[in-house]
Amino acid sequence: MVARRATAVFVALAAADTVLAATGRDRPRWLTKPLLMPALIPGRDRRTQSALALGGVGDVALLAGGEAAFTAGLASFLAGHLMWISALRRRPGNGPGRVRSRPALAAPYVAAFGAVNAYLWPRTGRDRIPVIAYSTALLAMSLTALDRGSPAAAAGGALFLVSDSLLALEKFGGVRLPAHEGLVMATYSSAQALLATPGTAPAAAAG
Repeated sequence: MVARRATAVFVALAAADTVLAATGRDRPRWLTKPLLMPALIPGRDRRTQSALALGGVGDVALLAGGEAAFTAGLASFLAGHLMWISALRRRPGNGPGRVRSRPALAAPYVAAFGAVNAYLWPRTGRDRIPVIAYSTALLAMSLTALDRGSPAAAAGGALFLVSDSLLALEKFGGVRLPAHEGLVMATYSSAQALLATPGTAPAAAAG
């Protein structure tokens, strides 16, 4: 019940922040974005809370802007991905082994990882190694979410991959879609909410 109420508050905040981001209204986002992850935390298990808290630190860092803040945000989200891997592996009720039993499921994730990094490689300069390290952790988290067999976790991992790819393509590759920041926030906030949702694996996935 606590988690459901927290999710309802989160949905309202995420919708508002996404609209503000899409319309380029950065100042009011200091009232919405820093509250996103704290709104999701109540009622979750300890590792999930830690992953969300690290995401919250990263949210504030990226909102601040500047290279130092971006680096701090990158480190926070990197730690968050590692914590998500730990949380997902220990979450009860999910059936591990979906990717291990059907390796082809990982192909789109690996292809996206390769394509984005190939595009960014000549454009990231001194940030090349940190970007590769971060994207490797992101890929590992997404595949762990897929492997668990929970539809919510799998969708969350995939959306996180999309969100961070959009962010990286804009920052390093100059690729900007209409309402780009709004797309980043819509996919990111959905990813975090889905990853935070306890799920039971389908019988076929549970093996």
